Amino acid sequence: MTRHECREITMKLVFSSLDNANFDYATTLQDLLQEIISATNSEVLPADNEFIKSLYNSAINNKQDIINQISEKLKGYEWHRVYKVDKCLLLMAVAEMNYLKSAPPKVILNEYIEMAKQYSTDKSPKFINGILANFVGE
Repeated sequence: MTRHECREITMKLVFSSLDNANFDYATTLQDLLQEIISATNSEVLPADNEFIKSLYNSAINNKQDIINQISEKLKGYEWHRVYKVDKCLLLMAVAEMNYLKSAPPKVILNEYIEMAKQYSTDKSPKFINGILANFVGE
């Protein structure tokens, strides 16, 4: 499984859990993994599972801190107005840059811009780029 696929699974987990107090991480993760395996014939390695878990936990456990960091960068916008998919992508990207440091920041930035192109609105890639570019230089 590629890191991109791992991030896609994590995005679905974060999206599902953002406003859901009764979210069941383990069951949802297993369902998503089975869906990916069936669709792509990919093998889920222990390292893939660990990356998904680490990224998810970093984004969710540090959510308020990350939201505060992102909110400082929002110009003329408020967090509650940000599209939910964009919230997920921003939470994950900042978590990956600041806590996991799994790749160089510019690589992480490009990955999340590509995910915004695939999963969000036409304006989202530019929005995501504008916010995350502030974190690359830090």
